[in-house]
Amino acid sequence: MPYFVFQISADRKLMPLNVFEKFKEAKDLCRELRQAQAADAKELIRMTFAKDEQEARRLLGNRRAP
Repeated sequence: MPYFVFQISADRKLMPLNVFEKFKEAKDLCRELRQAQAADAKELIRMTFAKDEQEARRLLGNRRAP
């Protein structure tokens, strides 16, 4: 299953950025993108492991309990 990297806007819209087969590649991109963001950026960079983009969107769209 692939790793999906998304940018999540302040209004919770998901924008797919890339898909990777290997965890390290996805993790490295997330780190690079987070470091390039401004300190006051409202967007989040998130990665998820899912069978397809639809499942990845569902997983990232669900709010987790604190």
